[in-house]
Formats: sequence, structure tokens, C-alpha cells
Amino acid sequence: MRKWNWLLAAALVACVAAPARADDDVDRVRKVLKEHPEIVVEAIKAQGPAVLEVIENTARARQRDLERARFAAELAKPLQPALEPGRAALGPANAPVTIVEYSDFLCHFCAQANGTVKALLKKHPEDVRLIFKHFATGKNDARAALYFEAINLQDPKKAWAFMDKAFANQEAVATKGDEALSAMAKELGVDMNRLAKDLTRKDLAERIKADVKEARGFGFAGTPIFLINGAAVRGAVPLDILEEYVAVAKNPKAAATPKP
Repeated sequence: MRKWNWLLAAALVACVAAPARADDDVDRVRKVLKEHPEIVVEAIKAQGPAVLEVIENTARARQRDLERARFAAELAKPLQPALEPGRAALGPANAPVTIVEYSDFLCHFCAQANGTVKALLKKHPEDVRLIFKHFATGKNDARAALYFEAINLQDPKKAWAFMDKAFANQEAVATKGDEALSAMAKELGVDMNRLAKDLTRKDLAERIKADVKEARGFGFAGTPIFLINGAAVRGAVPLDILEEYVAVAKNPKAAATPKP
């Protein structure tokens, strides 16, 4: 047995044998480690991966607790996005949880989040309502947003189908712009004459600009961003994490309190 094993074992035996208080036990171990710091170094060398895994898991759990508490605190003072009639939405209007998503058709993470949100709605059809907004700051992503809004005026189902196509063909949208967007609309059977007229509507263009202004006003910088009952969730989080936020939004008291 190595020297540090003997020293640590002796300290632990002393802790068990002596009828001392817990603080005294900790002090004995601390004294041994202070006098022989090589114990810790050798232990880490011998069990490096396991030690690192414990540290990482502990830090991850701590961060998760803090994030849940932060989310619950924001639910108490939620942000208030504009929810005007006619917005593209999925899920029942009386759902207990409303998710307002700020997205960009040319954002890779938004494309990833699109599938996650659709899976969430499928698993919780009565609990969640999704309202889609835009955080489009470039030329072609703004055009994609405009197409989406214009198609939604004709047929909301086709608008959501257009979204899936746009996310799946981001490179074509980025490089070909209207050519690619128009081809997608045709594939979906959109009335192209009406679409051409609606693409010139100032109210739709102003809606997209208002979305961007609102997102920036809330202090958002990247995409995707979700407001879940007014509390922010940033990034393309996994489905299980998104479900946790939804559960907390339904019952804020269920939020875990961070441990000291």
C-alpha cells in the first residue's frame, strides 16, 4: 500500500475511533492532507478520469439547479411580448404554457431547435402553445421570414411546412434567396399570384422588424430564444431540458431550490 493510502487510512481510523464531533473529524483529515498534499495529487493521477467525471457531474448539476431557480424567478416577473392576432401558432389557445420563439431561418441551431419544439408539441399537445417570431437580421433570412408570413395568410399548414423546408435547405436559401424560397412555395402548392402580392405588404415587413426590435429590447443577441410563459430559455436545448422548463412553467413551485 502506498504511503498516502496509509496516511489517509490512519486519519479515517482516528475519526472513527475517537468520540469527537464531526468538525474534529474533518479537521483531522484536513491536517493530514495539509501536511501531505501529495495524497491528493497521487489520488488524482490514479483515478483521474473518475475524479474529473465527479467534478463535471457536480458542476453540471449545480448549474442546472441555478438555471431552474433563475427561470422560476423570471416567471414571477415575466417578459411581455406582443401577441397580436394572426401570428403563426401551434397548439390550443388556452394551453397553460405559451412558448414564444424568436428564430432565424438561416441559423443552424434554430433548425435543430425546430425539430425539438415539434417533438415537444407532439408529446404535450394540450399543454403547450407555440407562437413563432423572427430574429432575422440579414437579407435572405429576412426574405425567408417574409415568405413564411405571407404563406401563413393563405394556409397556416403550408406555412409550417415551408418552415421545415427552409430549415432543411438553409444553404440554398442563403445562396439563392428568392429563387430557392419561391421553388419551395411552389412545391407546397402555394397560390403564387397571391404570394407575389402579399410579399409586398408593408404590414408583414413591419411585423418582422418589430419582432427583431422586441427581441433586442429584451436583451437577446443570439438565436434561438424561447420565452416560456415570459421566462427566457436560450439556445437549442435538448427535449428533456425543454420539458423541464415547461413543467416548471406549469407549476413554478416545482422549481428546485439550489443547494448551498
